[in-house]
Amino acid sequence: MFLRNIPITITTRSLIGNETKRYFMKCYPYASNTSGFQGNNKSSNILDNHLSTTITSPNGKRIIMEKKAKKEDISIFEDQIKRVNDLSIKFSDHNAKITELPPNFGSNQVIIVEKDLERELKGIVNSFDASIEVAIGYGSGVFEQVGYTSDQPQEKPQIDIIFGVVDPVKFHTTNLIQNPHHYSSMKYLGSGKISSFQELGAGIYFNPFTNIMGHQVKYGVVSMSRLLRDLSQWDTFYLAGRLQKPVKFLKDNMSIRYWNQINLRNAATLAKHLTLKKQKQKLNQSRIDEYQFFKEISGLSYLGDIRYTLGGENPNKITNIVTKNLEKFRYYYGPIWEDVVINGHHSLPQGFTYENSVHLLRNRIAEYSVIQTTKGIFTAGVTKSIKYAWNKKMKAWKQH
Repeated sequence: MFLRNIPITITTRSLIGNETKRYFMKCYPYASNTSGFQGNNKSSNILDNHLSTTITSPNGKRIIMEKKAKKEDISIFEDQIKRVNDLSIKFSDHNAKITELPPNFGSNQVIIVEKDLERELKGIVNSFDASIEVAIGYGSGVFEQVGYTSDQPQEKPQIDIIFGVVDPVKFHTTNLIQNPHHYSSMKYLGSGKISSFQELGAGIYFNPFTNIMGHQVKYGVVSMSRLLRDLSQWDTFYLAGRLQKPVKFLKDNMSIRYWNQINLRNAATLAKHLTLKKQKQKLNQSRIDEYQFFKEISGLSYLGDIRYTLGGENPNKITNIVTKNLEKFRYYYGPIWEDVVINGHHSLPQGFTYENSVHLLRNRIAEYSVIQTTKGIFTAGVTKSIKYAWNKKMKAWKQH
């Protein structure tokens, strides 16, 4: 059911009764206990009462593992899935193009917001002439947080959007023509220099405090390659951490949906471990506290963040995010909760373990938050940078 576009192509075909079909479709997207699993998930290529795995290497050599399976013997079916996973576990080609996924795969990522807000957000995205592959709304301007709501439009928080683009140079070339006023003095360096500067740190270039269709918007531009790499490998965690909290996909594709599902599963795996660890220390309980679980997920992206260290972020931000959006967290992590918390499946990016994950994330987040903060002085300009820092500080003070 899966055609994986990786150096070694693995195709699995199976059918052992309707019950097993359903089991396969439900579990196989998560069958690999690694973020290095990827590819096309296909619901076709089914042969009755048959399970086979065909592996095609780059030199064209084909290896066929075939096993006849009895209807009542699901264990054989599961053993074959494990054999496929063992062969594919070392691959993590986030650039492999995914053109088909099982029905409803990643449907938990389709979060509903108010119709008027969604229309306005999509209007902002569509206002750009430059090509945008993926658009993701996030933050308090899209999802309310405690202490951020207001009935007065001028006090509404800035709308945050991430644009995933295939070619940053082409995006900035077009956007500099359409929206030169969105850029700082760096616009005089041209799209090539801007794109090179964008690649520093976490690979994202922010234009804050832009006025688009009557809204104050901060949008970040990142290449699809950098975005998918962070989701699959947590190499900077700058974007992966943001997408672990509920976000609104305004425009997406199958690659981002697949890799973000893996990202959510990895986050849930680590959050479950941290939640149980803290509960056992305090109460000697083994049952997962749902609220604490989501707080652990939300807190991962702030480990070592320089803005927290310097008091530039609301100290209650993690609690505020979860409190106001608990139902959205439940929806966003619905199948992940069942898979990881209830059924005990687990996965982490390659190189991450329960023992080293917090240390690795703390170091990476500290490093890249410093770089991105420094980049912001140049990409936003001095005036906008001071305004942004002041707004953050004022929000933090109000919570004390």
